[in-house]
Amino acid sequence: MISLVPALLLGAETGQKKKNLLLDAAVVSAVTCAYVLVLPDTRQRIFREASIRKVWENFKCPVWSAREGGRRDHNGFWINYVGHPLSYLALGLYLQERGYGSLETLAFTQAVNVIWEYVIEGSMWLPSSKDLFSDLCGSLAAVFIVAPLSDLGEKKIAAGDRRWGNYLLFYLNPFKKINRLLFGRRQNSCGIYLLPAPEGFVFGWRWVKS
Repeated sequence: MISLVPALLLGAETGQKKKNLLLDAAVVSAVTCAYVLVLPDTRQRIFREASIRKVWENFKCPVWSAREGGRRDHNGFWINYVGHPLSYLALGLYLQERGYGSLETLAFTQAVNVIWEYVIEGSMWLPSSKDLFSDLCGSLAAVFIVAPLSDLGEKKIAAGDRRWGNYLLFYLNPFKKINRLLFGRRQNSCGIYLLPAPEGFVFGWRWVKS
């Protein structure tokens, strides 16, 4: 029988990202609400013209609604083809840095896309196929182009290659810094322990967040 055994703790820290769907949904919802309230035209019209009936009509004929809405969408180039894709590029990069995989990021961004076009704006006017397509392109660019390039820059810097081009790649995803400021750096310690017990000892392991 072993009565006195010194405790043994072998730790291994990792910078593994941990996604939190509820928290991220809350963050995106808060940003969306702030965006609606900041735009004077949208803020005024959503309280005056919003209708559940319009939302129902959008989902009842989703393809026709998007095509007709795209035909009526006369917003300029900078809104439809710069502002929209960039906003979803930013959302995709935020989610990638939060630990979501490619398919998860695309599912999340396109759920937001549909809710914005068919429900929020759709409560006032028809969803726009132009906006839906531009938003999808921004999400795809985040997942398959910008995020991988940013990760490549981060790996090269970590390996000691500190040329300015690698920093340029790294900062293609500003959420590498922003997320750490907002949520902190998550680290896990893998603990293997051996502790004395009344009739012997206890052996096990656990993860400890720090």
